[in-house]
Amino acid sequence: MGANHIVRSQNDIRDLEGQIARLNKIGIALSAEHDLNRLLNMIVREARHFTNSDGGSLYIREGDKLNFIVAQTESLESLNGRRPSFKSSYLPLTKESIAGYVAITGDILNINDAYLIPPTVEYRLNKDFDNLFGYRTKSMLVVPMRDHEDEIIGVLQLINSVDDKNQVLPFKPAYETLIASLASQAGVAIQNARLIEEIRKLFRSLVRYSAKAIDARSPHTAGHSGRVAKYSVRLMEAINDEKNGRFGGVFFSEQELEEMLMAGWLHDIGKIGVREAVLDKENKLNSDHVDAIINRFENIRAYELLRTEREKVQLALEGELTSQRMKEVDALLEQKQADITDDLAFILRVNVPGPFTEDDKKRLKKIAEKTYIDLNKDKHYYLTAFEYENLSVKRGNLTISEYREIQSHVDKTLEILDNIPFTKDLQNIPRYAAAHHEMLDGSGYPRGLKGDEIPLCGRIMAVCDIYDALTASDRPYKKAMPIDKSLAILQDEASRGRLDPDLVNLFIEKRLFDRTSLLDDDED
Repeated sequence: MGANHIVRSQNDIRDLEGQIARLNKIGIALSAEHDLNRLLNMIVREARHFTNSDGGSLYIREGDKLNFIVAQTESLESLNGRRPSFKSSYLPLTKESIAGYVAITGDILNINDAYLIPPTVEYRLNKDFDNLFGYRTKSMLVVPMRDHEDEIIGVLQLINSVDDKNQVLPFKPAYETLIASLASQAGVAIQNARLIEEIRKLFRSLVRYSAKAIDARSPHTAGHSGRVAKYSVRLMEAINDEKNGRFGGVFFSEQELEEMLMAGWLHDIGKIGVREAVLDKENKLNSDHVDAIINRFENIRAYELLRTEREKVQLALEGELTSQRMKEVDALLEQKQADITDDLAFILRVNVPGPFTEDDKKRLKKIAEKTYIDLNKDKHYYLTAFEYENLSVKRGNLTISEYREIQSHVDKTLEILDNIPFTKDLQNIPRYAAAHHEMLDGSGYPRGLKGDEIPLCGRIMAVCDIYDALTASDRPYKKAMPIDKSLAILQDEASRGRLDPDLVNLFIEKRLFDRTSLLDDDED
């Protein structure tokens, strides 16, 4: 008898040690999981396995309500081959429900038969689940979950402890302490996961609104960063769906999708270092410079008129102002005035980005070299060096120096992002964001990377950035390009070895360019 007692005691000790070791292992697993939905399901699953429970559910306390957020029932899943349809729901935080009672009182309930709850207690079983799925809830172990400040944040509910023959048994009293310990670990893990999620949401909000603030510096780039981010994630998700071909073995995790979303939002943050006069430049010269030219040409007209009148007076004093001479002087003035008007009209025309031929360049040079005499008898050119440089731009509206300033935004983006202490799961953001203007043939910038030197995510963003720039309706220097023409340009860029042809083809074939299903910039 004594020997048997010793053996049982040793077995009990080993069982207890095993349970503690398992509890510690579960605690480590819980602390390692930061996705709240996966964590909540893990808590229920591990608690069920620990107590050999057929079912389990979890409630999170939210103000004066309990959010019924997880439900697992192994026997129903085995019977139907799939998990029963479940949608989270709320119930009032009162003592009338079992979960509510535990959430309010903090008591642990170990119920042998939920259908035989004494009428002298305040709580009752809601049989809606049983009636809906033909289930029989019998034994229940319900424990509160507490956070690190000992506040009750939820309830863990285990249903129908079963033996090896699948017979429902009451929950062992020893489970109460063990599950209470597990519930406490779970409560802390939930709070940690919530805190991490709140930090992520805060960081995402800061990223989004920082990008929007940069975009908002120019009304012509509003929404660009958000669209590029979402197009890029959409293209990554399309790659995940590919089962064959080059992308058949490529799969992006949720973390990688999040990383790309952030990189897309931040890819133009370096534009904070680009002058607004360059970002907002609609024509080759802005309105202030154009007004200055118009005023100057009006003065030139006045100077010519004054010069002509002075010439007439001088001729009169010399007795040479004949009728014929008068006509010649007036005719010359009329021609000069007409030339001034034509020259100004030409300048206003070439100031708008568009076709600029060699003949246009020659005429502009000729105008720029013309001179006039002001009231102080000082000589001036029709155009300044600055005006001539800007009006001479053949393509677009930026001078070489301004174009380089625009290009510098990528270097500035990398400089800014390299100084942000990103977490490990977001560490590639600077590299991806800084690669969105790199081209496969090495013709891109800022580093002139070629081929595989450009990360796949950088290539993805390059396709999406170009497409959005082509189709954007808010660019100052051009109208929105039709979708078919924009897609043709993407294909041409791919055929020339600048863009990844497989990405371009996937973007087009899957109609990822369709904005009708693109979320609004203010949505997640």
